[in-house]
Amino acid sequence: MYSILQQRLAAGQKVITGEIAPPKGAERDALVKLALGLRDYVDAVNLTENQRGMVRMSALGAGVISQQVGLEPIVQITCQHRNRIALQADLLSAVALGIHNFTCMTGDHPQNGDHPEAKSVLDLNSFQLLRMLRQMRDEGKTHSGGILKDKPGFFLGAVANPNIEKAKRAGKKIEAGAEFIQTQIIFDLPRFRAWMGEARTLGIHQEAHILAGVMILRNVQGAILLRDALPGSLVPAGVVERMTAAADPEAEGIALAAELVQELLSIEGVAGVHLMSVGWTRAMPLVVAKSGLLPRPPVPQTRPKTP
Repeated sequence: MYSILQQRLAAGQKVITGEIAPPKGAERDALVKLALGLRDYVDAVNLTENQRGMVRMSALGAGVISQQVGLEPIVQITCQHRNRIALQADLLSAVALGIHNFTCMTGDHPQNGDHPEAKSVLDLNSFQLLRMLRQMRDEGKTHSGGILKDKPGFFLGAVANPNIEKAKRAGKKIEAGAEFIQTQIIFDLPRFRAWMGEARTLGIHQEAHILAGVMILRNVQGAILLRDALPGSLVPAGVVERMTAAADPEAEGIALAAELVQELLSIEGVAGVHLMSVGWTRAMPLVVAKSGLLPRPPVPQTRPKTP
């Protein structure tokens, strides 16, 4: 079984993924509204997993709801709060529910969230998680070597930060089992172009699909917050100046994001973009439209090959 995301990437389509933070509660309707608003504009959507160490609806639960309304989910799986037994159980459950895309991450430490007294599990790190899931899928074995009755159909991703990391770190995640890479926020295009040059030299763009991260700014305060409070975001002074001078900051943020999307997709080895926002999900369709990426192409029917 192959996911739609996997089929699009294997066919060489430039993909667009979005991101939704599950609600801080059991409210389904708000999540459904967000998913329906993105359904015709992105090819799949990340459901974040207790981001910033805050209690929210699980990424798996939110992913099931997203899938029910026709938007393919990418479920973020983090190591911070579950041991290897729970991680394997959740992933098997996800596949049984029809979910196949997963982004593997270490996760945010609980001391930074709303339960600072909670214990950090961190039984595995993201590299070990990828290796474990590839073993489950490719060999039909659990982490301990137990035999699974059915091999789960995982399509596995990881994250990378080209602003502060070398491309070879992403290469190590690919060696561990990642088939697609979603990057952190990119504003510094020269830095990212250099990172992609390194990636091409290493050949990792041929071993996994690289999706460049784009944050949609709503106002200058958001740009300043990213610059000052998010380590490794590398927000150039020109971005802050542009948002400061804008007569209509929201329109400027959408225009800036669309320009970044077009620039990023023109770079050799970039297989797509990953759109993010802070409480402004409805801006994602506007960016996709302004980038000239509509309508989305039909889902290819060819059988994917290993990237």
